[in-house]
Amino acid sequence: MIRLLTIASLLFVGCSDSSMSEEVPADVIGQILATDASAHAQGDIFYIDFTFPDAYVDPCLNITSSDEEFCVCEPQCCQVQQWYCPPSGLGVNALDVIMNICDDNLEPCDRATNLSCPPNEILSQGSCRSILECPPNLNNDITITVRCEIEGVEGTQRILCSKGNIEYGECITCVPSEERCNYEDDDCDGIIDESQRNVCDACGVVPTDTCDGEDNDCDGQTDESLVRGCETACGRGTEICSDGNWISCSALQPVDEECDGEDNDCDGQVDEELNCLCTINDVGNLIPCSEPPLLCGQGFKTCECVDPECTEMRMTDCAALCSYVPLPEPPACDASRGLILQEECNSFDDDCDQLLDENIFQPCYTGAPETLFVGVCSPGEVYCNSGVWGNDKNNQFTPGLCLGEITPQEEICDGADNDCDGVVDYGEEIRETDVLFIVDWSGSMDDQIEAVKIALNRFATHFAAEEPLQWGLVVGPKEFEEDGDEFLVKVSDISPFDQFLAEFAALGNRGMDTGNEMLLDAVYLAVRNISAAANIDIADTVWWRNTGSIPEKENFFINWRPTSERIVIIFSDEVEQSYLRDPMTPDGPQRPITEEVVQDAVRAGISLKVYTFSTGGFGHRADFWTDISLAGNGSSFELTSDALSMYNDLMSIIDEACLPREAQANNSMMSEYQYVSYLMPRYDFKLRICY
Repeated sequence: MIRLLTIASLLFVGCSDSSMSEEVPADVIGQILATDASAHAQGDIFYIDFTFPDAYVDPCLNITSSDEEFCVCEPQCCQVQQWYCPPSGLGVNALDVIMNICDDNLEPCDRATNLSCPPNEILSQGSCRSILECPPNLNNDITITVRCEIEGVEGTQRILCSKGNIEYGECITCVPSEERCNYEDDDCDGIIDESQRNVCDACGVVPTDTCDGEDNDCDGQTDESLVRGCETACGRGTEICSDGNWISCSALQPVDEECDGEDNDCDGQVDEELNCLCTINDVGNLIPCSEPPLLCGQGFKTCECVDPECTEMRMTDCAALCSYVPLPEPPACDASRGLILQEECNSFDDDCDQLLDENIFQPCYTGAPETLFVGVCSPGEVYCNSGVWGNDKNNQFTPGLCLGEITPQEEICDGADNDCDGVVDYGEEIRETDVLFIVDWSGSMDDQIEAVKIALNRFATHFAAEEPLQWGLVVGPKEFEEDGDEFLVKVSDISPFDQFLAEFAALGNRGMDTGNEMLLDAVYLAVRNISAAANIDIADTVWWRNTGSIPEKENFFINWRPTSERIVIIFSDEVEQSYLRDPMTPDGPQRPITEEVVQDAVRAGISLKVYTFSTGGFGHRADFWTDISLAGNGSSFELTSDALSMYNDLMSIIDEACLPREAQANNSMMSEYQYVSYLMPRYDFKLRICY
């Protein structure tokens, strides 16, 4: 029995061992059993006709969607989907999601065609990843220009979005333009400033010669023909330049005092502090003096005889007149106090007020004498300090220093005689000009609005006395009650400064909790009565999304003066937007007033220039509002919270109003290649000229 069980165990092991590829034949088993039976005839022998199966378990049996191997076992139920992530930057991001799309019978089931299908189940999801560099529907709508460099040479490169991918254009290191003297190759011919530089091989006018030992005007001579005025205590004259030094002043030079009846040291006193020998003819003659022992005022001295025969004579001390001409009593004669005179620059108390040389001033001029009061040349002023003329510099008195004078300068085209030679070049006074400010009044302007108001107020106040200039102001969007409609408001029509300032001051900071920036409409409405290209019928439009205007859009005009120059200045931190829509499809994509429509209207504006202040931050665009300013022959500036910076930019705008027409034309040509402001002449409202 034991052997039978042993054999059965071996058979079991043999059948279950996966390493065996064949079963034991039945006849072999029979032989084993027969042999065993013959050996043990008395034992009970049982024949087991049975084979044991392999021990295998199906891993997909009873699997559920929560198991990791679900998609391996039921691939028909697993569908990979791509979901878009929230927008971030210019590109497009997405993540992969695996969904269970089967019903309870593990059969795919589409709820779009069978509502009894259970909702799809999210099995797993990945992380957001970039799939497109830019939105595919933009195509070429976003095009920007960036700086690039080839072998150390800077250029520009256009970048555009094409079918979801960013394409980089060629780096263009030179855009041909008219050659100008700026140390650059403007016309891209490989030659810099050809035929543009002066004889000194530099840009601009030839420098004038100065007294420095150098050939400043590049004519091969040094310090030639340089003459200027000079002054000594004795008077004025001229001096010449030699090897960088001013020499040979023709004015009389002070010398030591001599007994000659002359004021040799030019201090206003004759023979002071000298015991000059007298002649018999001088005895009794009173000689004016202002010197010790006289304390103040004017005294006298004379020659007197030392002996009765007058063989020896001497000069008396300086004393009051009463010492020589007795006065009636009282008062008693005070020989130390002379006649009270007007104070002079002589380090003496002429008016007996115990002060020396107080409050004494006189004109001074260091230019050539023949240029004084010619053209812009005018004298300065010096004051007297202890008998010496001069001025303070760095809190220290400097003898001979003349302050406030205007001496001959280099002649420039500014309507004034700068070099004081009697010849005036051309000049133009500021022309009649209307300036309209259009200001974004939305909540996003919180950081800049105060700076804008300060800059505008200072700018307009600077020209308050200029009658040719008049001003206007439009703001929007502005609300008049909380959560109410938002309006484009004409705060001030074109008007004189006082009226404009009053309306501007009354504006305050109210009504800025808004967001519908309709400034594109503001520009169009402002120029439509001076532009032949403004053909939109405003009556056939409606304000969209709780917006409006004051006055009504049909009556929204700017009263430009008929013969004035016109300047529109826009301040906004947002992209160009229009809220005037087609009444039939106000929510549709079509807008009657687009950027192109406004550009055409501005371009056709009569005597019109448009300037813009913007941040350029929307959608990573650095140039919004720029196309409109270029269409209006203007420039673009940065909108900041720095009031002083914007004030300086505003000043450069008004400069153009007084430029000669030819200069304006040249400036317009330059603006095609450069979007920033230029250093232009300034308008001096005192002299009423541009410089």
